[in-house]
Amino acid sequence: MNTSNIVGVDPDLRIRPFFLHGETISIREFLVGAFNAEMGLEAFDPELLAASRGSRIVTPSGMVLDGSLDRIEAPPATSLLDDPDGDGVENEIPVSIVDFMEFYLLNYFKAGLGSQAGAVGTGRSVFSQIGCASCHRPDFVIKRDRRVADLDTVFDTTRGNFNRLFATATAFVTTVTDNSGFPAQKKPALGQFTVRNIFTDFKRHDLGPNFHERNFDGTTRRQMLTMALWGVGTTAPYGHDGRSINLNEVILRHGGEAQNARNSYANLSTSSRNAVLEFLNSLVLFPPDDTASTLDPGNRQAAGFPQVGHGAIALTVLFNTPADVE
Repeated sequence: MNTSNIVGVDPDLRIRPFFLHGETISIREFLVGAFNAEMGLEAFDPELLAASRGSRIVTPSGMVLDGSLDRIEAPPATSLLDDPDGDGVENEIPVSIVDFMEFYLLNYFKAGLGSQAGAVGTGRSVFSQIGCASCHRPDFVIKRDRRVADLDTVFDTTRGNFNRLFATATAFVTTVTDNSGFPAQKKPALGQFTVRNIFTDFKRHDLGPNFHERNFDGTTRRQMLTMALWGVGTTAPYGHDGRSINLNEVILRHGGEAQNARNSYANLSTSSRNAVLEFLNSLVLFPPDDTASTLDPGNRQAAGFPQVGHGAIALTVLFNTPADVE
């Protein structure tokens, strides 16, 4: 296969969705690196270590890491007794915590989408018309979904206690009984799933000199991964470097491959431009513990509402059976 004209992804066509440069393939590799680089906590992870040395492993959350196909970054510690930073503390992040964090981040609640009526709906249409959706693509199909559940969260003024959002939970599991007398196993169904309102193509693009940055070795990084826009309404400042204070500023900062879309936005009428911003501001991140759901709709009659009785998301309800021996 001739991949000489491939732009924005590696020649092997593999999606690497993590970090601004799109070079990391797995949640596990990302979080072990973040523990070390951002928090100074060194994890020993034998699975990442084996993969970094060329082995093929499957993590507890079902991610295949194959060191013969991908470059996998090794964990900072190479054994339980290793102390690379010399602070006298070994095994700073136990493997069990890495396992739990991988599962938690894999199954974390996706962003909610506000009302699509009025200016928001108009703004979404204009967003597509001016070319923004050519890179910030709304939906993405996963052919083998490793999650165990999904939450569809919508703007709902009737049932949406506290933050006016309501979530419907759906389990994606297959029940496996081994006749041992213990509760049945509930494993991921591994079906196809469409991720809606993520707004990214998972490719790297050159957005012009306003986004370029100098690497530590003196070279210049010109290509950045398309930022997913879900949650963009509540995650200022903007840009991979956080140098844009608001949405209007970061859009006008675009150039390079996005120059035409940027110019089209700049030439919009005030009302159309405001509609685009209204739409982007509807892409919100919501506080999971405070969102009413089919799992816990909340009670508006509770004393102290909305601080008390506003509903919550608790996925354990999907998997716990009172009759099970646990």
